[in-house]
Amino acid sequence: MLDENHHLIQCIMDYQNKGKTAECTQYQQILHRNLVYLATIADSNQNMQSLLPAVSINTNVKYNVNYTKETII
Repeated sequence: MLDENHHLIQCIMDYQNKGKTAECTQYQQILHRNLVYLATIADSNQNMQSLLPAVSINTNVKYNVNYTKETII
């Protein structure tokens, strides 16, 4: 859908640059519909996150890596 929106924006810009603003309307309506759809999904995901219990992530994880260097003589 992001590629479609990119294409729609390009078409709208092309028509506007050519002075054909009437032709932009259908592309603007499709773009608007897509953006509303994406916003609805984002809102519903945000609402779902508020319903889920908080997850604690331990950011104090320490890694102990021992490196050995061998010298070939």
